[in-house]
Amino acid sequence: MKCKKCGVKIDALHLDNIKEEMCFSCDFWQQQHEADLKCKDHEFAIIDGKHYRIGPEDAPAYFRGFGGDKFVIKFHDGTEITTTNLWYQGEIPEHFRKEMSDNADFCWQWKTIGNCHYLVPKEEK
Repeated sequence: MKCKKCGVKIDALHLDNIKEEMCFSCDFWQQQHEADLKCKDHEFAIIDGKHYRIGPEDAPAYFRGFGGDKFVIKFHDGTEITTTNLWYQGEIPEHFRKEMSDNADFCWQWKTIGNCHYLVPKEEK
């Protein structure tokens, strides 16, 4: 059997969503996409092909995404929000990018040096 989204051949016993004939990864991203469609404006961000959820600001400090670090997100509609409760779901697979395209941007970018990852200001284009 093949996953109907990505085409990966997989044993039916290892399909996460047999009814929809999707592998675990595609089922996860399909669920994220469906959740996005139900979200209010600015409750999720897709930046550089990576998916983020914006949690409530009244969540306990010990249970905040990225340890409660502050992020400024600039949405393509011009709205700018600041959050201390950002959650990362991962990089969206290529075959989901048409359905789940970028809707926002950060004013910083990840830079990798050796095995370490750093946030640095984005270079102006």
